[in-house]
Amino acid sequence: MLRTHGRRQVLALALAAALLAPAACSSQDSGQRTSVGDVIRNAVEKARESRQDGSGDTSSQPTSTSTIGTDGRSAFDYARYQQTLASTLSLLEEYWRTTLPELGGRYRPLHGYTYYRSDQGGGPTCGGEPAPPNNAFYCPAGDFIAWDETGLMIPYYVQGGDFAASFVLAHEFGHAMQARLPRQEAAGVLRELQADCFAGAWSRWVSGRGLLDAGDLDEATLAVFIARDVPGTAWTDPRAHGSGFQRTRAFGDGFEGDVRECYPAPASRWIISAQR
Repeated sequence: MLRTHGRRQVLALALAAALLAPAACSSQDSGQRTSVGDVIRNAVEKARESRQDGSGDTSSQPTSTSTIGTDGRSAFDYARYQQTLASTLSLLEEYWRTTLPELGGRYRPLHGYTYYRSDQGGGPTCGGEPAPPNNAFYCPAGDFIAWDETGLMIPYYVQGGDFAASFVLAHEFGHAMQARLPRQEAAGVLRELQADCFAGAWSRWVSGRGLLDAGDLDEATLAVFIARDVPGTAWTDPRAHGSGFQRTRAFGDGFEGDVRECYPAPASRWIISAQR
């Protein structure tokens, strides 16, 4: 899981709050200010209405092309956003299909991917537990990945960039691959850092194929750092995901080395050395 309950959700909410702040753009005929959140909600709603089955399948292509500038670096286009997620998942499948056997695991496709919208309620359950708002997670019980579209993924995509959203999926895909490997890390923080490292190794593979744009790694690093633990969180806390230093180091180890830098998780380098 990218985030857990409690204080770490403040970070996701802060990012969402920044996204929903009024944008510096106005209607030409009425002069009324339009917020980024309004445009996103309208684009999502139009796309939802255009669906015939309403399944949330990321392969469905919406008809809306509403765009709006955010921070001068990017614009939100719902169709483009969906294509980014679909392409990311395809590349993750391709990478892990050949990489997992090298680590001693047996690759099998996930049962599915789905999104939910916490502002509309509902969402998939995992082992009887409801989907958390402002979050993304891998569900071992159902072997699927899910993400809060309006509460997490779109804010990451708009404020952090397209590769920030790709990192979220790469991290959760890493958890799915952990479930397919013979060795399971006992400490929760090591499982989270290992997923970050797996995301870094996948990013290096994507870079080697010439598929990264300038600034993509900065976007991923921003996403890693935003998802850090609140300072002072003990690494022994079962909900711990790692400090900003630990998470960026794990991601960097995967990118600068390869997937073997991630498995087994090097606790002495990621955790012990950070405590000294």
